[in-house]
This record gives sequence, structure tokens and C-alpha cells, in this order.
Amino acid sequence: MAEGKDLNLDEIKKYVSNTDRDIYTVSNLPEEVVAVIFAYVSRSPKGFRDNIGTVIKEEQFGQERAAKFHEKWVLNYGHASVAEHAAVHIGIERVSRLFSSLLELSNEYLSFTEYSQRYQKPQKGDFYVPDELNEKPSLLSEYIELNDYLYDTYVQINDKLYDFLKRSIPIPQGGEEKAHLRALEKIAFEDARYALSLATYTNLGITANARAIEDTLTKLLSSKYKEARKRAEEIKQEVRFSVPTLLKYANKNKYIKETGEELERIARSILIPQQESKTGSGVKLLDWVGKGLSNPEESAIDKMVMGILFEHSDLSYQEIEREIDRRDWKSKLIVLKKAIEKLGKHDNPMNVFKLINYEAEFVISEACWHQLLRHRKVNWITQEPSVSNGITMPPNVEQAGAEELLREATLKSEELYGKLMNENLTEIAPYVVTNAHNRRVIGSFDLWELYHLTNLRMSEGAQWDIKNIVGILAKEISKYHPNLVAPALRRVEVVNPME
Repeated sequence: MAEGKDLNLDEIKKYVSNTDRDIYTVSNLPEEVVAVIFAYVSRSPKGFRDNIGTVIKEEQFGQERAAKFHEKWVLNYGHASVAEHAAVHIGIERVSRLFSSLLELSNEYLSFTEYSQRYQKPQKGDFYVPDELNEKPSLLSEYIELNDYLYDTYVQINDKLYDFLKRSIPIPQGGEEKAHLRALEKIAFEDARYALSLATYTNLGITANARAIEDTLTKLLSSKYKEARKRAEEIKQEVRFSVPTLLKYANKNKYIKETGEELERIARSILIPQQESKTGSGVKLLDWVGKGLSNPEESAIDKMVMGILFEHSDLSYQEIEREIDRRDWKSKLIVLKKAIEKLGKHDNPMNVFKLINYEAEFVISEACWHQLLRHRKVNWITQEPSVSNGITMPPNVEQAGAEELLREATLKSEELYGKLMNENLTEIAPYVVTNAHNRRVIGSFDLWELYHLTNLRMSEGAQWDIKNIVGILAKEISKYHPNLVAPALRRVEVVNPME
């Protein structure tokens, strides 16, 4: 570190982990100041520690200096990447499951930890009540009665499941009874929750940079859901203490709001609702590399092999392509096998796996969707929660003799959903959709993400619903790319290693 005469090293030591090595951490400074110090380096020969000393010297913590910098470079000149150096941590409690999904999909650079209905039992009465229903006392009463009924059903199903599981699953040899019963209790929780509605409260912890938070707030402030707009205003008020300047222009966006409303009107005018069969969840592959070709996998493997050889040579892509065209199928598989054979359980695949893309339509329960949406490397296009795509029935619920309880719960939910839609309360109806109801979404992703999905969601401890869906997805892709999918399944010991 260059030690200027006016820099107080003892003062700087409060904010960096060391003053004499090339790698160090920066802490104990306001987030906006950290962003400014990092940004200065692009226009200054000084290091970060020198800039900390300068900021401390000129203004206490540099808050005013940071505000002026961000006004000029971030807000006026559009250098938004500067805002990525300012991070905030936010606790969000007592929000609906519907809102949590909107929040988690609002920006791919948000990091979340959420209350899990798989491990905890919610309390009766812990559900969101839309303010709009205050003007409709009869519907308000029905809404509260339904959510109380759904909770009572949840408790009944949970009790039936727990009793069934205790009778059906013995304590493992050498296992402890308490640990075994806790494990069964968790299984009961995760299946009984299919009776709860999207109005049920949840809690989340978020870590994000200011740029991602601004984008998130802009989307939420433009939402048709009043809860989303209200909570976004509250988040904005709280994070202003950490990054006031960077969030100055996080406001409702006319394009997002008005375009969304107009497209909803157009969709309603040109599309005729279809009566869907109540067949449960499923996956339909829409697009894949090599679609329409006689050997789609050859097209995908050619693409991967060329990418592998490009990365590990100094030839042009065109030169490699000419060489690959002369090679037979077996020699291409040898290259592919070498890129995969040492891939361990916790290893990430090579970047070349990102060259192979897929697109699929999922019809999945809300319970499954709230797990799947956290895969932020998938680009999601989602429909609103509704009751038109059937339900997913947990197998344990059927076997425990609680199927009718859950079916009756979903029917009562559908009745109130219909009433709310008939009253044109389209922003209220989704709250009464249950976790058992299916949602239709489209996801586009690459082979890299497929390996991650199978590794995480088909492992021994994965929840049965998402394990089933990812298994179906892998099976569908295997029809066209068997040699690419087999090693992914190998890592979760579903099939034998690639030959």
C-alpha cells in the first residue's frame, strides 16, 4: 500500500483485514461508500485502501461524497454496474406465499433463504387478507372461513399422515426413535401442506446488491398485486438507510404496468379457455438442440465436441468444424466421455455444457413450483396461479386414507376462486389457490443446469414431487440426447455409468 503523508493507517485498519498484503477484505463501511471506493479504482491509479483513506480524510465515512458520485455516474450516466458493489441484507416476515414467489422471480441476482413448510408447522390464522376485500364483507367472510378451513384440513391430513407413517415405516436397525419420529414428522408436514393456500404467511431473508434491489423494486411497484406494491414501498423505505442514493429512482414503471395490463386484455379477447383434464403434473419438452433432425444427439454432441476442442487448442472454430466433419461417431463420443468421466458428485460441469439448450413446459403443483423457481439459471415464463390445471395428489396422502380431505379442500378453494373471478377480483383470486393446484410454466435452460437439477433434485433427500418432475424431464430429454443425460443420472445412481 502506498502510504501518503496524510493517511492514517490506524484508522484504515478499522475497515480492512490487512494493510500490507495484496488480498484483503473491506468491512465496517456504509454500502454506498464501499461501492464508491471500488468504482474509483477504474479511474484512479490508487488501490482500494488508499481510496478508503482519502474518503475518510475528506468526509466522515464519505456518505456525502458517495451520494455525489452516484448522482453523477450511476443515476445520470447509467453506470449501473457500480451499484453491484453495494450489498444489503433484508429480513421480510409475514408475507404471503404468492408474494414470495413474485419476489423470488423478480431478479436472478437475489439470494434467498425462506421459511420452509417442509420443516415447520404454520399457525392457524397466519395468512394474508387483501385490503380490497374490506369493501366486500360477504367475500371477506368466505375468504377467512376458507383459509381457516384449509388450515384445519391441513392439521387433519398431517395427523393421518403421521399415524400412517409410524405404522408403515419401522425404526431403522440401530436408529434412535426420536430421530426417526422427527423424520416422519417432516414427511407429514411436507405432504399435508398441499392443503394450504398461497395466502399462507412465509418469512424470507434476502441478500442482494443495490442494482438487483432497484430492479426488483421497480417490478414489484409495477405489480397488479397490492401486497407486492405495499411491501416494495416498505422495502424501499428500509434499504434507504444502506443505499439511499442508489435506490432513488426505484419507482413504478409505466412500461411494465401498462403493457402487462394490455397484453392480459388481448389474451382474454383472443383465447378461449379450455377444460383441462385433471391428470396431475407433467413435463412436455418444447425445444432442444437437433430438434427435427434424424439424429438430434449427433448435432448436440458435435456442438459440444467443437466447443471442447476450441477451448483446448489454438485453432479457429471453422478449422475445428472441418476436422470434426471427418470424424466418426465413436471418436466424438470418446472426446465427450473424457469431458465427463471424472465429474464428481459436487463438481460443476464445464462451460461447454451451456452450449446445449432446452425448453420445456411444466404443469406442476404450487408446492413443487416454489422449489423449482429458485433455480435462477432457468429462464422462467409463468402463468398466474389458477385452478384450471388440476391438482397433484401426494402418494402418501392417498395411502394414508386422506385423499378425500385434500380433494374437498381443493374443491372449496375452487368455488371461492370462481366467485372472486366473477366479481372481477383477478388480483385476489390467486391467493385462495392451494399448494396442491397445478401451475403451468415454461422454462428454458441448458445442459449445465440440467446436471445441477438432477444432482440436487433427484438426490436421496429431495422432496418426492420435485424429484418426480425432474426425473420426468430427464427422461424426456433422454429420448433425444441419451448419451448426454446418462452421466447426469449416474451421479445420483439412477443408471449405470456411461459406457
